Amino acid sequence: MLESVMFITRKTDYAIRSILYLCEKKNKIVDVNEIAKQKLIPKIFLSKILQKLCKKGVVKSLKGKKGGFYLAKDPSKLTLMEIIEIMQGPISINICVVNKRRCKLSNLCSVHPIWVNLREEMEEKFKRITFEELIIKEKKLKRRKSWLK
Repeated sequence: MLESVMFITRKTDYAIRSILYLCEKKNKIVDVNEIAKQKLIPKIFLSKILQKLCKKGVVKSLKGKKGGFYLAKDPSKLTLMEIIEIMQGPISINICVVNKRRCKLSNLCSVHPIWVNLREEMEEKFKRITFEELIIKEKKLKRRKSWLK
C-alpha cells in the first residue's frame, strides 16, 4: 500500500546527509563506517540506505578491502526531490492528492484543490534544490561556525 507523507522521514534525512558527505568527498571512495561516524547515522541503517541509492543509480559501490561508496550523479543535476521520492515515494499533504480513490469525497471537497496546489508547490521547490547548492550552503555554514569559535 502506498502511503503519502508530508514530512521527511529519518531514512530520507539520513540519505540526504550521506549524499552531502559523498558530495564533499567528490569522487573519492568513502567507507560506510566513515559516513556513519561523520554524519551520526547508525551503520546498519546507513548500509541499507546506500544499497537503495545504489540500485537507483545515485551512488555506486566498490567491494573489497578498499571498497566503499561514491557519488554516481553530478551534484548539480541531483535534486532533493529525487532523493525524497527514492526514499519515501511521493510527498503529499494528504493521501487524496496521491490517490483520489482513497477518498470518496475528493471530487466534492473544497480543500482538495488546496492540497493539490500545496503538493505541486512543494515538489517544484524540492526539484529546484540541487545538492550542489546544498554543498555551497553547508560550506558557508561551516566557515561561519569556525569564525565564531
